[in-house]
Amino acid sequence: MKQSRFKAKAKLLSAVAIGAVSIATLIPMQSASAANEIRFMSWAWQDTHIAVLKSQVAAWNKANPTIPVKLELVDEAGLYTQLSTGFLAGTAPDVIDTESAAALQYAKSGYLYNLAPDMRYIQKEINPGIWTTVNYKAKMFGVPWMIEQYMVVANTDLFKKLGVAVPKQTDSLTWDELRALAKKVTTPESPGIGVGLGSAAKLTMVMGPTVGAKYYTGITTGTKARLIQGAAELEVVKHFAEMINVDKSMSSRYVSSSPQTDFLTGKLPLWFTKNSLANTIDLQSNIKYQYLPMISGSGGAKQAPTAGIYSVSAQSKQIKNSVKFVKFLMQAQNLAEANIAVGGAIPGTTSGQAAVKAIKKDANWQFLMNQGGNLTTAPFLFVQQWDAWKGSFQNPQARLLYSGKITLDEYKKAVAAGWAGLR
Repeated sequence: MKQSRFKAKAKLLSAVAIGAVSIATLIPMQSASAANEIRFMSWAWQDTHIAVLKSQVAAWNKANPTIPVKLELVDEAGLYTQLSTGFLAGTAPDVIDTESAAALQYAKSGYLYNLAPDMRYIQKEINPGIWTTVNYKAKMFGVPWMIEQYMVVANTDLFKKLGVAVPKQTDSLTWDELRALAKKVTTPESPGIGVGLGSAAKLTMVMGPTVGAKYYTGITTGTKARLIQGAAELEVVKHFAEMINVDKSMSSRYVSSSPQTDFLTGKLPLWFTKNSLANTIDLQSNIKYQYLPMISGSGGAKQAPTAGIYSVSAQSKQIKNSVKFVKFLMQAQNLAEANIAVGGAIPGTTSGQAAVKAIKKDANWQFLMNQGGNLTTAPFLFVQQWDAWKGSFQNPQARLLYSGKITLDEYKKAVAAGWAGLR
């Protein structure tokens, strides 16, 4: 590579020295706006979200004609392939819409610009746990624009038909109370609750803080992190397994299929899902629903999610303007539009949450936007090989547990052995 570059450079210098070719003919004229173009890469997610992104980019370009933004839409798998290739080649986009857990690998390699000095003005609006989640070694590798929590939603018509009262959103709801409620609304025709368990490892770890789970101890950003599989770390997994195999309030078919269809067609009384599916439920005009109180345990009601983030490439030649564009995206109204468009996620700032509440007057949306305080840091995010362990061991073994093919003790031994093998 170096040899070929040096050869090309020598030929160019020789041509200039001879004076045979003028520089003007070698280098085409480029407009100031083209030279200052910002490439913005985002997931090609829901059509509603794509429409909002296009609208926001158009608004920016109208107000900033000399520093235009070019929107590049890719699917999730394509995004990370293009980013990895682009960073290695020095051709990565300037601004990236990604997820904190996935972006951490790029932050560790020094590919993402440190936004901390530029985002101090907004820090007080961001939950401290989420702020920590998007920082690595005191460097902020992305600013959180979207946060997904896990909620339980009830079909109020089915509850009424079954003669069971729906808990008020001002009530508390422990794991044991949720299990008891699910049993009450279970019938011979339908389980009481559905949870998508095919890849539920992240779900159980996000919910872990509600029962005091730590999962790891030691130097979590290095190679010495030790996996913890005590009673607290196994509690959420145990609850799901017992809801299937003991309570009979949940079906093992949700290990291989989603409960979404069952809920949206009015067959399932309770659905354990993400807040970002609120719009999906709203579109089902025949479903009357209500979110239940946030699930709590010995550790309270706080969850440990990762976040959707806007990052800036450290290789960008437009860092100053790219940061300016990110600040534009993080304006309260823009956050509200984007989070409504993706289905009902929580904006990363309190002003963004308030902006959603001003648009969405429905009680369920108001409840969703009031949960910004129920967040804490996701410690597993900073553990090397966590994602590999989750995919290769935790998820597959959990599926066996939920299907009744192994015991909780066998699950514990298998995931611990998997972790030891990776280390």
